Amino acid sequence: MTARVKCINDYAYSVGGGRAIYKREDIGKWIKIDAGFPAVEADTAQGFNDMDAFSETDMYAVGGHGDVWHFDGKLWTQQGFPSNVQLATVTCAGDGQVYISGEGGSLWRGKLSTWELIYQGASSILWNDVLWFDGKLWLASDYQARTWDGKQLQPITHNGQQIPIYGHMDAHDGLLVIASPEVVKAYDGKEWRTLVASYLD
Repeated sequence: MTARVKCINDYAYSVGGGRAIYKREDIGKWIKIDAGFPAVEADTAQGFNDMDAFSETDMYAVGGHGDVWHFDGKLWTQQGFPSNVQLATVTCAGDGQVYISGEGGSLWRGKLSTWELIYQGASSILWNDVLWFDGKLWLASDYQARTWDGKQLQPITHNGQQIPIYGHMDAHDGLLVIASPEVVKAYDGKEWRTLVASYLD
């Protein structure tokens, strides 16, 4: 079952349970990228919720309970991770670091098998999306959106005013979009715009 479709270097990748990763090479043509994964029956400790990459020879996939893998362009290899909590997202960031979010909304930073816990979350839900935009890390869940300032999570503000938004987000061509069930907002690095306003009956 697909957990997420991710666009990496102009290709779509499908990630899901049982450590399943597929690359869309053409219309209707999905190729399984599984070299290095052991042939074992999938369980809840395995499987991927997200993947990201610096390049096609430097990819990460995470999920399950502390299930972290790296792809060098030929083989996937499992990486050490200091926790067996449920993992939600992985982000290959513009600062050269890899960020992994997990259970409680916690956040780790590192590479390969070296990771440090930089934020101990206490949330009852996971982050939906974590991405790098405008020189910093952005995080969104079903009830909040935050940025990471290098020390702590901060509310999203603009000109001294907090931006009331949460949900899911993506960034492409210099535009960040965050969508909740009621509102969709976009940020170009300078100004926020409302794309879909809340409808009140």
